[in-house]
Amino acid sequence: MELDNDVQRLKLLKASYDSQRYSLQDNFMLRFPKLIKAAEEKLACVREDIMTRDKQLIASPEFSITIGKSKFTERVDGGTVMLEAVSKCKTGDVYPIGRFKGFDLLVEKNYMGVNYMVLRGKTEYKAELSTSPVGNMVKLENTFNGLSENEEFLIKKIEQYQRDMEQSKQEYEKPFSYETEFKEKLARQFALNAELDIENSKVEDVDLNGVEVKDNDVPDSNVAERGNDYLTGQDNMRR
Repeated sequence: MELDNDVQRLKLLKASYDSQRYSLQDNFMLRFPKLIKAAEEKLACVREDIMTRDKQLIASPEFSITIGKSKFTERVDGGTVMLEAVSKCKTGDVYPIGRFKGFDLLVEKNYMGVNYMVLRGKTEYKAELSTSPVGNMVKLENTFNGLSENEEFLIKKIEQYQRDMEQSKQEYEKPFSYETEFKEKLARQFALNAELDIENSKVEDVDLNGVEVKDNDVPDSNVAERGNDYLTGQDNMRR
């Protein structure tokens, strides 16, 4: 009984080990390669946007924003008109409302009541909208100037994914800690079960040997002998 319990416990541990191993294999063969590829593609887009930003800062260093067809050089004016445009947008959608230094400017209104300004170049960058016209323009400029932070973030993210992928490979290659014990106890259990089968077979043979032989179980040879006796008796009667 103790051996059976040990084998059952080890089987559960082995099943858990195999399941974790499948998950680790999925990590380094599928999950992390996809994450790395997506991050690298976004990083390439961010770097293109940084080049666009740098060119725009040289070409037009002063503040300017276009809302609809109107261009504004004062933050308060641009911010006020932008809030007016936002108020006309429906919740749940993303609307293009203008341009800011070579980037499309959009607003996103979600059902949680949080609205965002969105700068769209090769990829998108968001800043939460407030009720302050000038404050929103400052946030927009900070988002524009802070594109390099996105680059740094993605570089670190890719490095982290690569470390996690390598760690998954190393964990995958680790053997089952109880492999030797498991094999030994499985072999012992198999041997004991084989011995029990043999003993049970011997008991069945003994039981069969002890069964009484009934008339209808008499061997054919005995029937033949009894037939001869009958014929002999018939001959004697004739004499």
